[in-house]
Amino acid sequence: MKISVLNERQIEEIKTASENLLENVGFHVPHPGVLKLAARAGAKVDTAAQVVRIPAVLLRELLAQVPRQYTMRTLDGKEYELGADRQYCSAIVTDPWIVDYQAQKPRRPCLEDVRRHTIIAQQLEDVAGIGRMDFPVTDCSDATSSLRALETHLLNHTKHYLVYATSVDSFRQWLELGSILSPGVELKKSKLMSVAVAVMSPLTLNDINVELLLGAAANNFTVIPTICPMTGTTSPYSKDSTLLLGNAENIFLAALTQIVNPGNSFIYAFGPSRSDMRTGHDLYYSLDKILWKIAATELAKSYGIPSAAECGGSMTYRYDQQNGAEGLLFMLAAQNPGADFLCGIGSCYNAVGMSAEMMLIQTEWLKAARFLSAGLSTDNLRKGLESLGREGHGGNFLMDDLTIELLRSQEFYSHELLDYSGTCESASLLENAHQKAEAMIADYKSPVPAKIQNELRAYFAGLYEKMA
Repeated sequence: MKISVLNERQIEEIKTASENLLENVGFHVPHPGVLKLAARAGAKVDTAAQVVRIPAVLLRELLAQVPRQYTMRTLDGKEYELGADRQYCSAIVTDPWIVDYQAQKPRRPCLEDVRRHTIIAQQLEDVAGIGRMDFPVTDCSDATSSLRALETHLLNHTKHYLVYATSVDSFRQWLELGSILSPGVELKKSKLMSVAVAVMSPLTLNDINVELLLGAAANNFTVIPTICPMTGTTSPYSKDSTLLLGNAENIFLAALTQIVNPGNSFIYAFGPSRSDMRTGHDLYYSLDKILWKIAATELAKSYGIPSAAECGGSMTYRYDQQNGAEGLLFMLAAQNPGADFLCGIGSCYNAVGMSAEMMLIQTEWLKAARFLSAGLSTDNLRKGLESLGREGHGGNFLMDDLTIELLRSQEFYSHELLDYSGTCESASLLENAHQKAEAMIADYKSPVPAKIQNELRAYFAGLYEKMA
């Protein structure tokens, strides 16, 4: 079963319009060094206005340099090949709000949340990379708060590191941490980290993110764009125009990455949202995103660039019908079109909240999406016909050969978290997810080698001392 949004004509229309936008309007890039590099590569650069315009022919040449697949490595030596027809996930471990299981209401994160969520992400088979939002925790009120959360995070997982740096200083700390996390291996060759580089819509790359791009490229880290145009505020108020802007911002950043470091890995990622023009609120997980996610994956594939798409997600923090419907639809919209990296396991509450239970529930949605995407096979028609012939009128198939053969297969969908009992006494999906989370956290022993744990603790202790 294949879900699609754009036909070939529409894809070409968007690509042509994107080329027109980048050739005639261009991008504001306030960095003299990058402006010189762009001019040297053949872009049209207005130094006074700090605007880079890329002719369509040059743009296509640069996009052809983006690797069609690339490797992410983990601390324990595992490798994940992105763009090689196998989907992997990323997980987050903290957000501005945590949906508390007991109260079932949002609250601010604490260190224990970071620890618990990191432990769960480490044990999810499909999760290849883990990221931590740079956000303070409630049990540390001083300037060290966010750093203590980072320390707790790093001490408990060995997955690929997704770096969401909020400043150049934060990125430099990651480089220092990289020397601890990649002992005996040059950081540039480690493939341990991917770096988020944000675009300020519309069509602006601010100075901090230019520096992050340069730092990522200097170390051969994969660039993950953070591109989030909002209809009616930072993008035109239509679905297709916002898709146009997001595509243009993606391919500009991909091209600029190749100008800075030819052959540097890049993943196409796009997180648009809708502005509520009555209130001014940003609606990040509205149903419109389903169409955008499918379309963005189709565009990425047309360029031959690996793609990422948010998965799961919900506008609400509640564990209710809206959360379930949105979560499964969003997962299906990311998984079915073939996005290479399914991002944000655990995210909910308009993309500013998460919980341990949602990490597991959304992992369930991934299994459901894969089942639905597989469609319906007719491989067993011959055996079924034989069974019907044997049993004839009024027979039963309890001990039929086909029943015995497929009884413990994946012929029909089921999952341990779902309630199939049909009784009032059984545990709910949420209760089952909570119990599983508790079991995953109990008696957990960090896979991070003791020597690296000690070096991490010493590194952070030095930072805390300087900040005292």
